[in-house]
Amino acid sequence: MSVGLLAPAALAALIALLLPLLLHLARRDATRPTPFAALRWLRERPKPRRRLRFDDWPLLLVRLLLLALLALWLAWPVLHGETVPARWTVVVPGVADTALPRTEDGAPAPRWLAPGFPEVGDASAPARSGASVASLLRELDMTAPPGTALTVLVPDTIDGADGGRIVLSRPVDWRIVAGNASGADTSPVLPPRLDVFGIAADDPVVRVLRAIARAWRPDDADALRIADAETALRADAIAVWWGASTPPAALLAGGVGRVLLLGPDVPRDGLDWQPLQQNADGGALYERATCGEAICVRFAQALAPATMPILLDPGFPSRLRELLQPLPAPQRIAATDLAPSTGADAWPPTPRDLRPWWALLVALAFALERWMAAAPRRNRAA
Repeated sequence: MSVGLLAPAALAALIALLLPLLLHLARRDATRPTPFAALRWLRERPKPRRRLRFDDWPLLLVRLLLLALLALWLAWPVLHGETVPARWTVVVPGVADTALPRTEDGAPAPRWLAPGFPEVGDASAPARSGASVASLLRELDMTAPPGTALTVLVPDTIDGADGGRIVLSRPVDWRIVAGNASGADTSPVLPPRLDVFGIAADDPVVRVLRAIARAWRPDDADALRIADAETALRADAIAVWWGASTPPAALLAGGVGRVLLLGPDVPRDGLDWQPLQQNADGGALYERATCGEAICVRFAQALAPATMPILLDPGFPSRLRELLQPLPAPQRIAATDLAPSTGADAWPPTPRDLRPWWALLVALAFALERWMAAAPRRNRAA
């Protein structure tokens, strides 16, 4: 092990060591002899040569030590080559309590794979954070000393995957153990219903829209509903405006991010429409624009097989749903599919910061200096 300095330029502060020396010399010169009458009859003799002498040199040494410690603290002392543990055991939240490792005598305590990597104790697992398992593993690989092996205990299914492969600088002992019975909510996102406004019940387009809604919800008789201006929009439905005028304000003010599906006869004036998806002829199938708080998706062509042959494609309802209701990115993955591989560059070892302990030395030196400066012996000598 060796001690180093991360900011050696701060050693220039050692010039402040001249300050106590000057103060002690000035204190000595402050004493002046006072002549009185009897001295006039004494023979004048040559004055002895003055020698440089410091009064109260123990206090001077303590003050010099205090300033030297402060200068070294500013230079950021660190400890290189510290003894590192041979192995770290890290537990992914979600592991069953019966599978948690026990702390062995002399071995480092196991840690949670969570921000800060807290130790596994009697407390429950840390709450789910925004960091993914992959990013936490990469941070762990960077934080752990280069010579420390890693053992990671994971449940059979991991929550919080970000879809990327994990490449680390060291091999990992990837152990799949039993997980908690209560996991994340894995219920699928239900397809939306359709609430159609501004259209007559006998309009031929209703048949096409009903077929799309039934493809989303085969067993739902209310998958599509013809609504009027006074009908409230269902919470799990997408509003469809098929009129030839601007959509009502009630449909546009449904909340930030709400998707509103528009017919091809809705005016395009005043909005910045962006084409979406193309048919075989290169024409746009949809257009999208921001309509106040809502997002408007407009059919660019008449909704009929003659003008949109893609309606006959069995996958058309699914692609339309992905456009109107984007599915969330999968965040659960089998532990066997997320096992890390090696090949990343190793991070340089992180030295141990000695500034907290150095600050304690500075505080002790300052307390000693104050005690010596206020000592009764020194006050009597003054």
